[in-house]
Amino acid sequence: MEKKYIKYFDGYRMAYGTANLKNAQRDPDSGKLKLPKGDYGWVHQELTDQIYEKHLSGELSVGVQACNENSEARFGVIDIDPKNYADFDIKFIIDRIQEYKLPLIPVLSKSGGIHLYLFMDSFILATKIVSFLSNLLPIFRLPPNCEIFPKQTQLTKDPETGNIKPGQFINLPYFKKSERVAINLDGKPFTFDQFIAVVESNVVSGQGLKDITEGIENRDLEGVDEEFDEGPPCLAHLSKIMKNPGFDGKDRFMYNYHVFVKMKYPDSWQQKVMNAPVKYFEPVHANAWDKQTLNGKVRSWSKSEKGYTCTQSPISDYCKKGICVKKQFGILAGSKGSYPVLTNLRKIDIEPDPEYEFDVTKPDGIGKATVYCKTIEHLTDQRKRRNSIARAAGFPPPIIKGAEDQTVLEALFNTQTIVNPPVGTSPKEKLHDVIHAKINGPKAMNDAAFKSGTVLIEDGYAYFKFEKFYDKLRSKNWKYTEDKTGVMMKNNYKSCGIQFLEQKRFPTKEKGKYNTPTKNVVSISIEEFEDTKINHTQIKHNTEIM
Repeated sequence: MEKKYIKYFDGYRMAYGTANLKNAQRDPDSGKLKLPKGDYGWVHQELTDQIYEKHLSGELSVGVQACNENSEARFGVIDIDPKNYADFDIKFIIDRIQEYKLPLIPVLSKSGGIHLYLFMDSFILATKIVSFLSNLLPIFRLPPNCEIFPKQTQLTKDPETGNIKPGQFINLPYFKKSERVAINLDGKPFTFDQFIAVVESNVVSGQGLKDITEGIENRDLEGVDEEFDEGPPCLAHLSKIMKNPGFDGKDRFMYNYHVFVKMKYPDSWQQKVMNAPVKYFEPVHANAWDKQTLNGKVRSWSKSEKGYTCTQSPISDYCKKGICVKKQFGILAGSKGSYPVLTNLRKIDIEPDPEYEFDVTKPDGIGKATVYCKTIEHLTDQRKRRNSIARAAGFPPPIIKGAEDQTVLEALFNTQTIVNPPVGTSPKEKLHDVIHAKINGPKAMNDAAFKSGTVLIEDGYAYFKFEKFYDKLRSKNWKYTEDKTGVMMKNNYKSCGIQFLEQKRFPTKEKGKYNTPTKNVVSISIEEFEDTKINHTQIKHNTEIM
């Protein structure tokens, strides 16, 4: 059974994630389990079968990047994190799985939510899995920014090192074979062996995904007016429920309806708009859209060139982007004025200057690209962000007004997560490691060696040339200037008596002979430095890891 487990949870193998729940605490407001910084992250070692087995035995909690280096995946996950875990209705999720006969397996997550797993019979393009799962979100009344794994459908390389960046991992189920377990349609847990059997009975082919998607679309569009043919699925679905008492969102529907009919019926769209309230609203709301109101809307919308408002409720509540992009009058037809969807903001917690990444949906509505922002300014400045998107995704988003740009940023920051940098890559770690290597490396035995950059040890202090030390840092992909590096060293090693001296003579025993002073020398107490603790991002493995 273990071999079958490894097969179905296969993914990127050159690194794996892990999380330590020993110090985890539940948020008193939401009930979500939260981990302290440093208790989760990547381990940049090969994910072997033995590592999987450690997870199943309870020795080590493992997370996997589902997307491999070939942009393929064998499984995908809808990660449902409710706003309030105490009131989370798992039964509703299970009922929808049954109702739509979906090949999804619900698994209890470590945070108290639920993961809906999809398993393929073989590796397929990760974009196809993400697209399929995205189209299922409305079924579960989930927002379009709900987390879906794999988070990345294409692994990128670090522009400086050339190494693959693994992105984000999903914590695997069945830790100890008894925690984070799958549940059946009655809400009862599956044993490990039962889980493997259920997986094997629910694996899907690429063609199977297409068939399921088509079946759902046909069901949702049953009884819909034919005028919505080749239009956004959200509008078609909304047209069926507009007459429900108390339904809110009629203004949004009308606005997006006008965008649609203006494209499909360019010669008669005005009349379509005038007729829509009587056709799709209950009488009391239809009466509120009188002739005068509608005429005003038509005049205003005649001048508008903006596209669909895909990110606004109730449009976003029924969004099926993967289907919409294939429609003649879907979101791509109105893309002139629409801004691409930005999600999954990651703050890479590097001191002193955090870096950022986010995902942008490509114009096909399916593929995603990861956009890297070196500074917060590259994220918040529209011009710089636009250039970054164009460079990463191959298309420039439209220029939008300040208020609209603020809305885009607010929505993006609502998806933010904090990510620890890879082990040994944070500036603090790099700086400490290079100083440590300098102090414990070759020692200067003469003045020439000292002047060339070799460390001098004298009276419990280490002395070395700053310029040579800085050159070594730069060879480690160090990005900070000399001035900033000096400030960081002073701040990090105040307790070590660090000093930046103008000059230092190499000692000589010959009476009356003095070596020429070596300029710009750093001095630091060796004992105090060795006692300085640096919080490395490496996760410590122990039996308490969940």
